Amino acid sequence: MTEGTARAIPFRTRLALYGSGLFADGATNVVVPLWVLSLDPSPFAFGIVIGARACLPFLLSIHGGVLMDRLGARRIMLFFATIGLIVPVLFPLLPWVWVAAILNLLMGLISTMNWVGAQTLVGQMLRGDPALTWRMTFGNRFGHFICPMLVGAGWDGFGPWGGFGVTIIWAVAFMAVALMLPRQAGGRVQAATATARLTLRDVLPRYEDYAKAFALLGIPLVAVVAAGSVLNISAGAIQVSFFIAYMKEIGLTGTLIGIIFAGMNLSGLAGTAAVTPMARKLGDVRLLNGTVVAALAAITVTPMLGAFGPLLLVSVLRGYVQGAGQPLMIMIPSKMVPPGAQGAAVGLRISLNRFVQTVLPPMMGGVVSLVGLEMSFYLVGGSLFLFTCILWAVVRPPSRTPN
Repeated sequence: MTEGTARAIPFRTRLALYGSGLFADGATNVVVPLWVLSLDPSPFAFGIVIGARACLPFLLSIHGGVLMDRLGARRIMLFFATIGLIVPVLFPLLPWVWVAAILNLLMGLISTMNWVGAQTLVGQMLRGDPALTWRMTFGNRFGHFICPMLVGAGWDGFGPWGGFGVTIIWAVAFMAVALMLPRQAGGRVQAATATARLTLRDVLPRYEDYAKAFALLGIPLVAVVAAGSVLNISAGAIQVSFFIAYMKEIGLTGTLIGIIFAGMNLSGLAGTAAVTPMARKLGDVRLLNGTVVAALAAITVTPMLGAFGPLLLVSVLRGYVQGAGQPLMIMIPSKMVPPGAQGAAVGLRISLNRFVQTVLPPMMGGVVSLVGLEMSFYLVGGSLFLFTCILWAVVRPPSRTPN
């Protein structure tokens, strides 16, 4: 698909697609850890609350992706957008750690389904065309650049209501762009179902849907991307949990933490912008695997830094490689699976990601309790880094996808 074909899609639809990436997540991965830390939890309880964010997406991402293939991404996105307007308000109203865990279950599912919908639409409408995928991913990175700064400033200026207020504004914006999507967004697959009646059977998970989704791992490059995505998200799971705890421990303010995350996501914009020439030169699969190794190395060395400047620098590096890897994780599988399985493929990858995000923070919380926060980065991050290097050496995936 060419750039001209991408332009043939109505401007309103393209704008809605870009906006769905921009507003998919209201930086709850920054404000929720700050909120939980203000409740003075134990390291293990903190890990449980942060890990809860990924639990429901782990269980339901495949089902959500299949529903988007079957019923239309727009309908599912609007459903979760409505819930996303309500849940952030409940955090400061109910100041208990166990309530935060329950609410974070919902927030994780909401933000995940927002992002699954955006990726599914790209796959359904353009089969991972680089022009539109790059722009949607760039929008997502830009949102993750500006929103953490707004959350950090809101937190420092107005407390929890300031931080969660930014998340509420982001939820309103996502609802607006979802409403802009055409009812038959997604072409032939969704056109037949855009106005179909929603039944109880439709919304209940089905064994056969999960079986078909996992069968996609039989496509070698889909399996390679799934493995790379899981390992990359492991660095992200540490980044949005104990990396924040480490920065708080060394005395950084909410604003400085927001700046670090903003710098990381700003460099992610640069990585996303540079992905096309890098992939052309190195090969898209080889580039994806390289970004995973670099991201794990960058998170492992966190305790060696210990100050705002070095932490910002390594976060910028990590953001760059993660920004380059993200569109590849969307584009490579979308080329390999049929149109009617785009949502299932996205849901499968994200379900595996969320499994790691569910188990890794509590596991690292246990490691912190045993050996301390700094050593846990070396043990957990170093183990993941070593495993990744061994895996790619054994599997030896191709350097690029077939034309």
